[in-house]
Order: sequence, then C-alpha cells, then structure tokens
Amino acid sequence: MEAPFLEKQKYSENESLQCQPEEEYKYHVYTAIYIIVFVFGVLFNGAAIYVFCIANKKKGISSICLMNLAYADLIFIIFLPLRISYYVSGASWIFGDILCRITTFTFYFSMYSSIYFLACLTMFRYLSVVFSGKIYVKKVVWLCAFIWVFTAISTTPFLTSGSYVRENKTRCFEPSGVSSWKIIMHMNYYALSVGFILPFLSVVIFNSLLIKHILQIPMSRRNIRKQVTMIVLVLLVYTLCFLPYHIQRTIHLHYLVHHPNICSLHDILQRTVVATLCLAVLNSCLDPLFYIFVGHGFKSWFQIMCGSKNMLQKEPSMSNSDEVDKVTMDEIQMNDEILINNNV
Repeated sequence: MEAPFLEKQKYSENESLQCQPEEEYKYHVYTAIYIIVFVFGVLFNGAAIYVFCIANKKKGISSICLMNLAYADLIFIIFLPLRISYYVSGASWIFGDILCRITTFTFYFSMYSSIYFLACLTMFRYLSVVFSGKIYVKKVVWLCAFIWVFTAISTTPFLTSGSYVRENKTRCFEPSGVSSWKIIMHMNYYALSVGFILPFLSVVIFNSLLIKHILQIPMSRRNIRKQVTMIVLVLLVYTLCFLPYHIQRTIHLHYLVHHPNICSLHDILQRTVVATLCLAVLNSCLDPLFYIFVGHGFKSWFQIMCGSKNMLQKEPSMSNSDEVDKVTMDEIQMNDEILINNNV
C-alpha cells in the first residue's frame, strides 16, 4: 500500500509484518498506469490551464473551480516521473530523502484538493442556478484559497515520511513496520472523515437540491444539458476514483493492525490496494472531462487544436481567440434560461 510512515529512517526487521505478500507485480502495474496518467494529465490539464489563464480572460464561477482543479492535478502529475523511475528500478529510491517526502506529500495534497474543488464546483453550480447574480467571483476565489491552505495544513504530516533502507535498497512510499501502520490507521480516520466523507456528503446534498430544482421546471422548457453532465461527471469521479480507494484503504489498515497474521487475506488486500490506487490516480485523466463538457472555452479551444474548422467555416472572420471568447458567457446564459423558464 502506498502510504507513509513517520520518523523512520532505518528499517527494523523485528517490527516488520509477519505476512510479506508478493509485491513484484505492482511495480509493473504502477509503472504502466503512471505513464498513461502522466502523458494524458500533462496534455489536458496543461491545456486547461492555458485556456483558463491565457486564452479565456473572462473567468466565471465554474472556470475558477476548474482552473484550481487543473492546478491540483498538475501538482501530482509533475512528480510522477520520480514514482515511475522508482518502480521501474524495482522499488529503489535514488532521489534523496527530501524529494521522497515531497513526492509523498504531493500525492495526498493533490488528491484531497481535487476532492474539495469538485465539491466546491458542485456547490457553486447549484447556487449559481438557484441564486443567479448573488454569487460573486471574489467569494469563489477566497474559498478556493482557503481550500489550498486547509488541505496543505491537513496533509503536512506526510512531509515527515522519508526514505529508509530495506533489503539493501532505499525505499520510499512504503511503511517500515507495525508501528508505522498504526500511525497510518489513525491518520486515515481523519482523512476519511474530513477529506472524503464531508465533501462527498456536500456533493450528494447539492446535487440532490439541484435535481429537485430542475424537476420543478416544465419538461418542455428545460435547458439543463450542462447541469446534468456536471452531476454525472462529479458522481462518476467520486464513486469510481475516490470511494473504492477510501473503503479499501480503511479495511486494509484495520486488518493490518488488528489481524496481522491472516496472510491469505493480506495477499488479497494487497492486490486490491493496487487496483484502487490506480483508480484514484486516474482521476487526473477523468477531470479533463469537466473542462470539455462544463468548462467554458476549453471545448472550443480543443476543437481548434484538433483541426476542427466547423465553427470557423460558419464565421470565417472569427479568430481563434475570438472563437474561444465567444463561449465564455455560456454558463450565465444557461442559468438565466433555467430561471426564466422556471418563473414562466
């Protein structure tokens, strides 16, 4: 399991777990998945930041949340080559203790920042529909800044996770013994409740309220494509990427600490760790779906970069930057239509 240990620089054999499951296979799986995530993550999240920061000067509420989401993904992605190198070399860390700590920290910092920014996006999408004109960009910026600070402080303990020597190799991302697993178990309870359950509940509540609001609109007057897309995408990322990982991690830690001698079970749990962790990191590849279907300007920019000339043929005098700017007010117009139709 990819998790930290605290204040452990040397591996103690008498503290090791009695069950030692086979780990060689996970090096190949992690390497393949991390390469895929790195390539697609850099491409699409980098493109999103370009659109939100440079091509699209007019930032709406959703654009601000999505821009911060892209930054959170990139924080993890830029350190992926270090992890890839680690697993390619058979779990041998060559980059020093400080980079081991930073790389461990950025994994959790990025993941929980992403979880909160998705919750933030869900909340503001609902508020912008129901209370159009009363949600100001400055408030969204301040909330995003608070999320950065809160998640950074909450994940600071992972900076104490350094490298250690085991079997003549310098290890990273691995606990060193039973005492380390106990500390991780207690840290997991905080991460589970505050880092996942709390934002997940907010996502469920605000999406339920948004669905209730949409159902009050006459069927013939609904214009809700982006709202429905956003609801489906958020729930998809939470249930596919984050939910299995947190459930499995909690079960795994419980049995490692309280039932360390059931080796057959630990072997199964170790394999499920690999599967759920891969799903968790794949959120960096799924998040770009928000930029395409919800983000304003990104889809148009993406079509231009892919050589789509349909819109340019319709409006030959329109430049690429003008074409991108043309869709920046889409969210406001959509929300206004929902409100107007609802009041008719």
